[in-house]
Amino acid sequence: MMHTFARFFFLLALMISGAAQATVELGIVAPRGAGETNERWGALAKFLSNELNEPVNIQPLSPAQVFEAASAGKVDFVLSHSVHTVQLLEQVDGQVIVTVNGFSGPRFGGVIVAKKGSGITKLADLRGKKVTSMKFKESAGAFVFQTYELSKAGIDPHKDFTAFTEGSKQDDLIMAVKSGTVDAAFVRTGLLEDMAKAGKVKLDDFEIVNAQKEANFSEALSTALYPEWCVTVLSHVAAPAAAAMKNALLKVTPESAAAKAAEIQGFVQPIPLDAVKAVLKTLKISPYDK
Repeated sequence: MMHTFARFFFLLALMISGAAQATVELGIVAPRGAGETNERWGALAKFLSNELNEPVNIQPLSPAQVFEAASAGKVDFVLSHSVHTVQLLEQVDGQVIVTVNGFSGPRFGGVIVAKKGSGITKLADLRGKKVTSMKFKESAGAFVFQTYELSKAGIDPHKDFTAFTEGSKQDDLIMAVKSGTVDAAFVRTGLLEDMAKAGKVKLDDFEIVNAQKEANFSEALSTALYPEWCVTVLSHVAAPAAAAMKNALLKVTPESAAAKAAEIQGFVQPIPLDAVKAVLKTLKISPYDK
């Protein structure tokens, strides 16, 4: 009976919001590709579908595609990193409803990875080196956070590196360091450990540049910590539907299949994005590039 009422109210909310179909569309930024995104978040979609008694469909998207889909009303909710969330909310009306509670908590950062024995251990050691990252001015944990740390040390990666290139998949950046194609790579926290767990690399083969230690954070880290990924509800979704989604997300427990597949502990109340905004303003990155 409760599921019957839940379905009725969620469907009613979607109808009020003008949605063309009952399916809930969840857009997810996919830095490691569509396959990894579906594998990682598929169990969450199933969990949410059961809780809401409405099908939840995942759309793995690039950051640019998310902006387009959100503006066109093709997605109802967006799961994205904090930098992207700040940029998204500048372009479309929406509100953050939860923050991801990751394996090491609801905050994450960036890692600068070099090959063991390379002699690259400090930020200054990167001068004159070949470095790769994800999308310039867009990727939070694989460009923005590292670039901010470098700026505080007076280093401009676009001027002070021999080469600075963009990659399309974070795993490939690590493999480029391993093969010696580049001297260092920018990736988000947790990625190196994930690849080691999957048997793709060995942690002992790498050096963490500008290594940092934070209380209750166990992953390799080269920057400060910032709010984890966020779930944003777009304004065309009615309040009852947004509330139902938020409540469902907050029900995810560390022991659930959804959390285990995503390698998270669940979700928490939204963490303010002020620190992220301050970094973007310092670096003059969208939406503060005017």
